Amino acid sequence: MQLTLVLPNLLDTAPAALAAVEAPALARLLSTAADPILEPDGPLAIACAGVGIAKQYDWPVAPLLARAAGIDPGSRYCLCADPVTLEVGRDEGRLAGIVSDLDAGESAALLSTLRAHFASDGMEFVERGPGHWWVALAAAQQLETSPPDAAIGKPLIAHLPRGPDAARWRRWQSEMQMLLFEHPVNRSRESGGRLPVNYVWMWGGGTLRVARPATPVAAVFTQAPLLRDLARAVGTGAAPAPGSFASLLAAPPTPSALVWLDRLEATTLREQLAAFDSDWAAPLEQALDNREIDARLVFSGAGTALSFTPRATGAMQRLRRRWSRPPSLSPLLAAQADA
Repeated sequence: MQLTLVLPNLLDTAPAALAAVEAPALARLLSTAADPILEPDGPLAIACAGVGIAKQYDWPVAPLLARAAGIDPGSRYCLCADPVTLEVGRDEGRLAGIVSDLDAGESAALLSTLRAHFASDGMEFVERGPGHWWVALAAAQQLETSPPDAAIGKPLIAHLPRGPDAARWRRWQSEMQMLLFEHPVNRSRESGGRLPVNYVWMWGGGTLRVARPATPVAAVFTQAPLLRDLARAVGTGAAPAPGSFASLLAAPPTPSALVWLDRLEATTLREQLAAFDSDWAAPLEQALDNREIDARLVFSGAGTALSFTPRATGAMQRLRRRWSRPPSLSPLLAAQADA
């Protein structure tokens, strides 16, 4: 089996926190790997490539997520249009997060304002439940965007749309900000101590032209909503991620699999990585040494990902490993990132 195993947001973990983690099997796997491959488009690119979605000008997740939600985008160009809170400081703005608690009335009122203003620009706002918005246009756009996970907490300017059509979209997003700033819905939300929807985050643009590579994975295992919906949209389907490497091997055999594990939490980092080490890294190490599997490990962070291929070790290396002090995870991961 060819296995791609993704450990989300490990690259966002502080080195000091990693230094306190004991994960000897994972550290040994890293020590056998060649220089990693950097994926600058991060976990979104890993997810899309895994299920056979080719990049257009942007990673075209919007029309696929719309289709997964029961919306037919047809041949239109679509963008995800997430309602978000923008924090504006003295020198720069930062994306604070997606607003996920809109009720039906609030969502309808905000969309009514946006639809009225942008109808003459050929922009159609489509909704599937409160706060689940898309924008559709007849003409394709040359636009490259950032997913919200890559932009939250970061300076806004570095994550605004890029490409030949970007100036128009930056202007439109500024108009949306002005329309929403004093909107009655936001005044009501702020008076009740809730975050306002003062910006719309556009991302994942493309058309429903799904180019499948020659070898997409045969099976996807995940609880991550984005990957699950993308897999369903292209007809792959997704099962929940197994709890261990042994559980994966006990599932119906598959020639290739993408396993996307749960996000790491700062409060339980040591426990999660210790469990990963015993349940995944150690048996994977043994399977590699027995030439039973080909594996790729992916560590992701906000907007970036490192992909590396651990190698089987010889008999002398395995014998030496039994009597040697296990390598530390933190400096090995730092060395891989620097490479």
